[in-house]
Amino acid sequence: MTKNKNNTIITLKDEVKTLIKLYLADISVLCDPLNDNGKISLLPQERQIKILRYKLADDRKRSLGAGLIINKILNENNIDINSIYYGSNGKPYVDKIFFNASHSGNFAFGVSSDKEIGCDVEIIKKPRLDIAKRFFTENEYNYIIHSENTSNAFYKLWTIKESYIKQSGKGLRTPLNSFEININKLLNDNKSIQIKSLGCFKSFDISPMLYEISEKLIENNIEIIRLFSHNCTHM
Repeated sequence: MTKNKNNTIITLKDEVKTLIKLYLADISVLCDPLNDNGKISLLPQERQIKILRYKLADDRKRSLGAGLIINKILNENNIDINSIYYGSNGKPYVDKIFFNASHSGNFAFGVSSDKEIGCDVEIIKKPRLDIAKRFFTENEYNYIIHSENTSNAFYKLWTIKESYIKQSGKGLRTPLNSFEININKLLNDNKSIQIKSLGCFKSFDISPMLYEISEKLIENNIEIIRLFSHNCTHM
């Protein structure tokens, strides 16, 4: 079993080929919003309350990073924060655009598009084979345990499944074993992954090189925007 403590997998889902903006934020450069209200004051009161409920500083910073990303998406599209409405499972919506956010480890991550979209980001660590056995399909579980790198295999499937249920707006009301990743497609192409009649997913590994890309098109329809500098007092 191979451990990859410093790697992160991002997965996003879009229904058709369209322009997707991808936002990355390194939360390690953010100040704890409990002690510095410079950034948190930019967010709506509801989000501020949510952020400050977290007991750990890193959790507060992750939530702050995701909130700032959502704020940027709305500002770029001239959308007032008060125009957000929520689906039955709590997923936020606005007119004109669709967006989603996730955070893990030192990264907050968000996407926006003119089509329904979902995303997930996870630090790659020891795989949870008990979760895979219980909640994934038999084919998916067998793919993981027979993979050369079980950690990569588990978290690739996990992020794809999470991004789908987040895109659908149904969350965990959609059982993870109610749909299956096309394993053959996953093995042959790690950038475009089909899930039995459910759409197209793109996966990226975050690395220092990828993180440094700013406002450049990759894959012809992905735009990466870097939000934060590496100076806590000048962001």
